[in-house]
Amino acid sequence: MLSGLFIVAIKGKSPDQETIDFLKTYKPSGIIIFSYNVPHNIDDLREFIFSLKGKVGYNLFVCVDEEGGRVKRIEPPFELPPARKIGEAFESGLITDQDIFDLGQKLGSFLASLGIDVNFAPVVDLFGYNETVIGDRAFSSDPEIVSKIASAFSKGLFSSGVLPVAKHFPGHGLVKEDSHILLPFSDANEEEIQKHILPFKKLAYDVYGIMTAHIVVKNVDDFPCTLSEKWLRELKTFFPGCVITDDITMGALRDFGDLPDLAFMAFRAGCDAILICKPDYNLASKLFEDFSKIVKEEMKDKERIFESAQRLAYLRFKRRYNKERERVK
Repeated sequence: MLSGLFIVAIKGKSPDQETIDFLKTYKPSGIIIFSYNVPHNIDDLREFIFSLKGKVGYNLFVCVDEEGGRVKRIEPPFELPPARKIGEAFESGLITDQDIFDLGQKLGSFLASLGIDVNFAPVVDLFGYNETVIGDRAFSSDPEIVSKIASAFSKGLFSSGVLPVAKHFPGHGLVKEDSHILLPFSDANEEEIQKHILPFKKLAYDVYGIMTAHIVVKNVDDFPCTLSEKWLRELKTFFPGCVITDDITMGALRDFGDLPDLAFMAFRAGCDAILICKPDYNLASKLFEDFSKIVKEEMKDKERIFESAQRLAYLRFKRRYNKERERVK
């Protein structure tokens, strides 16, 4: 079964038997922690994560969205401002690359102490374009500034043992709508598209993963980036790491098929890891089984499966990945 190509949400605030049995049976590569998984006492969260890792019996990696500002699943014991506040301070000369590195390192140390391995940050979408879902989650409207800040922040995270994942390729700033709810469309021309892609190119060797956006850029493809072979082929011309979908249960993809079909379309297009943010074990187990069946029937290229499994393994064995990442094609 190909459930190892998935990252899933889990239930509860403690390693209950249902969760342990689900993970031991299907062995998804990773889990994602949300606010509803976080106990009141931070020490209890640490115990939860390390206990879960010990009980499932395989090398499971733990992810979180810990961007700062309004997107914080876990409240850190220090100020973690919105990205835009960091960007404004950097643009004004009030803070330097080193200060941003230090903040990333501080956040990474905190997350690593809890047993968290991967942070779905930084956001490298451009500021001032999408106020519905991005807004102050973005550092700047200048792609060069975004690249500098995100690079320093990512290096700080990694220095503490937490792997950074940049999002949302090719740039959620290309659209105004919220892809959690509906499918956004962009009429951007080539010059504008390249402006939004630039931070992803600059960060290609500073991050371990890039998360895709469920958006349609009409001048490139009629399919959302997550399901687009054209977009993912472009991404892999400069990025050797793990390509992760945004949550495929989001509203933007509802008209493209049921979950097994969406997972297969994303995988076939070039995504390496499929993210599922609904903590529903019955839904997930059926998805794993149906997806595996579709892949077996429809995909003749078994090397493609191995390549994605290898990129996901680099997230599970992060020290190896840093030395060998350039070998991933």
